[in-house]
Amino acid sequence: MKKIQYTIISYDPENCGLSATAKNVVDDFLGLFGMKKPVDTIECNGNDELICVWNSLGAWRKSDDTGFRRKMRAIYRKTCAQREESTMSKVLLVTSIGVGDIVGLSNGWIAIISSNKISRDAATIATAIYHELGHIHNIPSKKRNSIDNDETANINDKKIIGLEKEHQGKNAIFYCLGEHCLNRDCSMRQRICFDNWKKHLTTERLRAGKPYCDRCLADLKYNIKNNSA
Repeated sequence: MKKIQYTIISYDPENCGLSATAKNVVDDFLGLFGMKKPVDTIECNGNDELICVWNSLGAWRKSDDTGFRRKMRAIYRKTCAQREESTMSKVLLVTSIGVGDIVGLSNGWIAIISSNKISRDAATIATAIYHELGHIHNIPSKKRNSIDNDETANINDKKIIGLEKEHQGKNAIFYCLGEHCLNRDCSMRQRICFDNWKKHLTTERLRAGKPYCDRCLADLKYNIKNNSA
């Protein structure tokens, strides 16, 4: 099993405490596997920083940088090098500025989480981080029973909740802006309405006392153990 190095990059001009929230979530995430290790953190400052996807590999860039782009490229080069060694890198970019109409976006080894659309509430931000951590570790597994969904463009939370009720306990997944779980009390479920990240996913995560359903947790442990995360 390869070692995993986590790096948190925080750009938080709204002072939402994102760096601390992200570190707490990653520490708890590692605790699911009995692992505890230091997590690298990078704080970015500025008034007009624009962070966007650089390319399909998931590197990030900013307009007219003040060293930020160089840091990102350094992390990117280090990560590529580590893929050939005994360590995997996972990078979380957490920000309080809006990044389009998304809560999070992930691509293999890097994820961006924006608190702008959801809430300043630390618990809801934590839910979004658990969600994207899951995605960069390839859960829910594509090997699970997938529900055909031809209405991705017209999907809404009412339809998603209907799918969750219909397929409860079947460990099913469906595709809507990525693979998502249909099991109850799982942070890997999908919500389109930003308010429902707090009303549904966060409330139910806190009630369950765990971030993932049993099947997603099993998928996660398998992926990490077998270096398929």
